[in-house]
Amino acid sequence: MKKLIKSWLICTVKLSSVLFLSMIILIFPLNIFNILNLESSAILIVLSMIIFSVFIFFGKIFVEKIVKNLDKISEIIGIISKDILSKNENEDDFNSENEIDYLLDKIGEIAFKIKSSECSKNDFISSMSHELRTPLTAIKGWAETMKTGNTIDFSTLKRGLEVIIKETERLATIVEELINFSGLKSGRIKMNMEKIDLMAEINEAVFIFKERAAIENKTLIYDDKTYSVTEVYGDKNRLKQVFINIIDNAVKYTQKNGIINVKAEDKEDENKIVVKILDNGCGISEKDIPNVKQKFYKANFSHKGSGIGLAIADEIIMCHGGVLEIFSKENKGTEVVVSIPKFVNQPV
Repeated sequence: MKKLIKSWLICTVKLSSVLFLSMIILIFPLNIFNILNLESSAILIVLSMIIFSVFIFFGKIFVEKIVKNLDKISEIIGIISKDILSKNENEDDFNSENEIDYLLDKIGEIAFKIKSSECSKNDFISSMSHELRTPLTAIKGWAETMKTGNTIDFSTLKRGLEVIIKETERLATIVEELINFSGLKSGRIKMNMEKIDLMAEINEAVFIFKERAAIENKTLIYDDKTYSVTEVYGDKNRLKQVFINIIDNAVKYTQKNGIINVKAEDKEDENKIVVKILDNGCGISEKDIPNVKQKFYKANFSHKGSGIGLAIADEIIMCHGGVLEIFSKENKGTEVVVSIPKFVNQPV
């Protein structure tokens, strides 16, 4: 396609040059050479040829610059979309006739991704502003109250200090989540992989929330159908972090008298462990489901949280060769399914 465009542009420049020369002849008719002396006529002809040559020279530079820019565009699009061609059944079908359409499609696709990235950035700023402002406001409020020097009874002072400590810990958690996610994405955080009993980590995660669910008039049920030690090759602390995050969300988004069900199954025929966390809470709208595993995305801003918990969980599960899936219906509930390969003597 580049050769075709270059040839077309060069022909256009040449044609323009010929037209330009023709205009000179029209402006200065041939009989003018009869009026001018021989020397003047020669000068006029040479001048016309110089102008023509200059026109051709700069036209060529212009064409080469356009083609060079096309090369850069093609290279950039090729880098960004290098996996597209590999998905085609037959690369021979990709010919010059549809290359321009393909190029335009890819430019549109890249523009859409840039726009989506910009929206994600704006969502992140909005989410982080909200998450950071709330605890900072509480800390500032109580600090100013204590600073006034007015007489404060001990119980009120103790309560204020507890709020400051709690909100400070919350800020630290948000920062820790940001560091964790950044480290996982860049590969700076390494997994401490070893042979572990996955059910032991799930049991501990369920135990953490059992009492909290009861206090909030919610029922947390754990159904272990593995009936044996289920060994996987993984980082036990990171995997426990995943299940704590998912169960925490299930409890958080389930109304009073709701039920959270945690099920674990040993899929021997598929050589994997499948853990399902199901709740009958508020659920997720259809339009939000594709985004819930994206960093900083929050479908419901009325609940506390940084919006990166599921993004971190998804990264951790992928590092273990597993899959994290989310199924949900608004006002019906949500099911999170985590599949992790079983230990088979060799690391995954």
